[in-house]
Amino acid sequence: MPKFSFKTIAALIAIFLAAEILSFFSFSHPLLNQAVLTAIALGVFVLSFYRLEYGLLAVLAELFIGSMGHLFFLDYGGHIIGLRIALWLAVLSVFIIKLFYQAFKKQAGDSYWSSFRNFSGRNYFLILGAFVLLSVINGLWRGHEYGLVFADFNAWIYFSLLGPIIAVYGGSDRDRLRRLYNLFLAAAIWLSLKTLILLFVFTHDSGLSADIYLWLRKTLVGEMTPTKTGWPRIFIQGQIFSAIAFLCVFWLNQAKFKWREFFHRSNITALIIAALFLSSVLISFSRSFWVALVGSLAASGLVVWRISSFRRALSSLLWLAVVGLSSFLMMYLVVAWPYFQSSSGNFGSDFLERVSNGNEAALASRWSLLPVLAQEIKKEPFLGQGYGATVTYFSRDPRILQNNPSGEYTTYAFEWGYLDLWLKLGLLGLSAYLWLLFRLLSSGLRKGIKETDYLTFGLTSGLLFLMITNAFTPYLNHPLGIGFLLLASCLIWLNKVY
Repeated sequence: MPKFSFKTIAALIAIFLAAEILSFFSFSHPLLNQAVLTAIALGVFVLSFYRLEYGLLAVLAELFIGSMGHLFFLDYGGHIIGLRIALWLAVLSVFIIKLFYQAFKKQAGDSYWSSFRNFSGRNYFLILGAFVLLSVINGLWRGHEYGLVFADFNAWIYFSLLGPIIAVYGGSDRDRLRRLYNLFLAAAIWLSLKTLILLFVFTHDSGLSADIYLWLRKTLVGEMTPTKTGWPRIFIQGQIFSAIAFLCVFWLNQAKFKWREFFHRSNITALIIAALFLSSVLISFSRSFWVALVGSLAASGLVVWRISSFRRALSSLLWLAVVGLSSFLMMYLVVAWPYFQSSSGNFGSDFLERVSNGNEAALASRWSLLPVLAQEIKKEPFLGQGYGATVTYFSRDPRILQNNPSGEYTTYAFEWGYLDLWLKLGLLGLSAYLWLLFRLLSSGLRKGIKETDYLTFGLTSGLLFLMITNAFTPYLNHPLGIGFLLLASCLIWLNKVY
């Protein structure tokens, strides 16, 4: 059971709040934005030399709260360099320098290379890496535009953080793990609080709402769109971490929750935090998140039944119902405060509309893409068409129709995550990725059952959530999903590194 420091978590949330406020005030002032990015990147570079763990924590902090990685950015000749790229480059550079230094000094005993060589998941990642490299060569050989090949491939470079992550978390250092858990919990709490804050901003008359909307769109921190009755949809790409944190709380709750101690302070705290995480997922109005969360909870309920009892599974279901009601209450209180009346739409109506409306533009566009994408896959089913491969189809997305009334749209990025992988990497490359995911999932399940490790169950259900989400919204080829996959790999296979 991880030990959390509430003082540390509170301090981290304050830092995240300060970073977001600074991002808001600097995004319209390029010089300030660039100065902040440069200062943070140089600071992390120096910090990584002092202790690689601290630099990696900074990278993970940005990953957890930064969505698309542009909280701060540098416009270099029309090319945007975001904070995520700068921090990744800083930490990876230090890691490589230290790796070569260790090789030069022949420190084989506790070197980074030694930890990677003894990592039990090494071969799965190496095989996947070989197919990724093959897809880059394949895309260039087929004559795809260099810019498209790089844009399609660059997110996969994030897999290079596997080396630093193994170097830092490959052992069983409890202090390092505690700092990581504190960071993740603080980030998930902040993401959920930010979602509620944005909900308040866009449901109340505020002089800042227009500026905040522009900041969300320009920095790709998130997006706000009104639903049918006017209730705002607050979608932040990083809300996957709110969902994963919710699943972890669900599982940690299995270890100690008792109904006769319902009003115990620790139980109430866990319930409020779980409701906070769930509210973020609900406000996202992401069908992909909702389907993935339901699937992950259903699988988790079956595991609870398997390792405990049917009565315990029913108890978990009742706890989820209480959390669900609490999350709805939390959302409506935010919208209604301070006058406890609101004309900002009806969440219940929008929720049912979102679930049942199969003709909604974004969903209809996905379905129209599906047969075209399938036809392209059939052309090169085994080795794929490489990075930079494009598909042309007709979309009903209003943003596309605004620029092209015919709806014809050509793109290299697709919502159907696994089909995207199949088109670029081929069936062999897709199979390599699925095999890695399956082995990690099964290892997490076995470890959780064998050691009654509820945190491992949480990580495993979080991985399942990510896998289901990727079927409809691509995350396994994005730094957000890749970053969690790397952490989960190391933490689940923790006792097999040394």
